[in-house]
Amino acid sequence: MKYKHLTKRRLFQNEHLEVFQEELQLPHGQRVWWSFFKGMSAAAVIAINEKDEIILVNQYRPAVKDHILEIPAGLVEEGEDPEVGARRELEEETGYRAGKLTKLYEYYTSPGISSSKMYIYLATDLTNGKQKLDEDEYLEIVHVPVNDLKPEELKDGKTLLAYSYLMSMRRK
Repeated sequence: MKYKHLTKRRLFQNEHLEVFQEELQLPHGQRVWWSFFKGMSAAAVIAINEKDEIILVNQYRPAVKDHILEIPAGLVEEGEDPEVGARRELEEETGYRAGKLTKLYEYYTSPGISSSKMYIYLATDLTNGKQKLDEDEYLEIVHVPVNDLKPEELKDGKTLLAYSYLMSMRRK
């Protein structure tokens, strides 16, 4: 099965993403237009403290008009090692530094419409650093015992995936 990428045009661009429309030739010869966006990748951290609590942030997300409980995360700068971005975001959002940071996995966030990746890390041996929120960030830090977190209460995909992965690691 071979797809041919014929033409591509940019429809929109800002500092975080580009929206494209591309003409593809399908394996059987039909031509179709496909829209997608190229966004920045992100790194997220499931941080566990010495009390076996997950460090979460509760923040308002305008796109869904709701407060969402999430693991700390943020964009990875162009050319930046995702681990560096993960360490930075953990400290900026929560004020914690990871003594040990282990990459758990990476995945495409929505491969049908985007090339963006999410890198998930596990942070342990936490020490206090300094919270450095962006001027447009308002969030609450929430500590939840690992075994008390209810997956059905999580509305954020990366958080649900990271928590599920953590729990499967602990069962092994």
